[in-house]
Amino acid sequence: MVELINPPDPRTLLPPLLACLPTAFVSPRPPPALLPLLSPILRQRIQILTSVSTSSSDSWLRLLCWDATKAERVQSIVDDATFEPHPVSGEIELPTEIPVTYKRIDDETLRAQVLLPEYRLTVVYLWCPDDEQGGGRGWRVAELLPREGPAEDESSWSSSIGEANDQAKEKLLADALDDGAETQPVDNRLAEDDDDDDDYWAQYDATPGNKTPAPRAGSSNNQPSGLSEASYFSQYGNVQPAMDNHDPEEEQPEVGPSSLNGDMLASLLRRQVNGLDDTAPRTNGYAAGEVPSDAAARSLSHPRPASASSGSSDAVAKLEQEAESQSTYEIGVKQHICTSIKSLFRLAKATGMSRVDFQSMVRTELELLDVTDVDD
Repeated sequence: MVELINPPDPRTLLPPLLACLPTAFVSPRPPPALLPLLSPILRQRIQILTSVSTSSSDSWLRLLCWDATKAERVQSIVDDATFEPHPVSGEIELPTEIPVTYKRIDDETLRAQVLLPEYRLTVVYLWCPDDEQGGGRGWRVAELLPREGPAEDESSWSSSIGEANDQAKEKLLADALDDGAETQPVDNRLAEDDDDDDDYWAQYDATPGNKTPAPRAGSSNNQPSGLSEASYFSQYGNVQPAMDNHDPEEEQPEVGPSSLNGDMLASLLRRQVNGLDDTAPRTNGYAAGEVPSDAAARSLSHPRPASASSGSSDAVAKLEQEAESQSTYEIGVKQHICTSIKSLFRLAKATGMSRVDFQSMVRTELELLDVTDVDD
């Protein structure tokens, strides 16, 4: 259902507004008769700002204009103007012709502009379909502007509501066409970028020694001309994956010679890796061809390390392991103690205990702990 909007009647709307303007120099608060004439948002603006204002010199008249510079000009114009009521009717006299223009902002916002050249003012009205505080649906004051010379955006206003609606539709269509025209050069640039990508990958394929086939953007057939599909994809088998930690080229076939006692370290590592031992087999602890004796038997009764170096290295490794374990335990215990003290401090703070009282309590407990250790 289309809403019926009647054009504003300036001779009904303007006199109550113009009668309230001179009172801005008498009281810092707007008169009660002014608030129902304003749009809901302008009414709320004036009510809030005048209620929190602490200076008696601040005039609510400036609040009728949203631009600070224009608000000063409005106040200056009203200072110089004379709003005299008619001696018979008691209302402010208005000119015979009052031009009214309209502008449709969107589907829910329609504005009317009432020009008053004699007073150098322009009153902008807003159609409010639902305004209980203002007395129901109707036109409400949205802004009071100074009018000194021709308006800058006069061409955007229409002489009737119907023309304002048609102009809004034409503007909406023009904006849509402009958006489509702006996206077309973007599509052309994307096509040019695809061509540049093709040239780039073509140079990449022509690089000598390159083993990785390059993709061809925007092509349905990805393999280069002259290669079958199987041959094209088989080239990927020669490429080393970036996430593969195993690289055959980095492998060392064997341990090289060592400066430690000839090649003893290399030979030991070979035997350990390959499971080989070039020493002759022993029987009951004796080497082949060795004649057992009492001294040798006594030496076998006490097992010893194979060599002094291996025995010392095992002992050192065992001590290092024990030291590391001990260090780990100590760190864990210290962390547990620190965490427990912090938790106790948070608990004491939550109950209202101060930091000084908590520290005193901890020191007392530590002193008692020393006493109990001595007694034990």
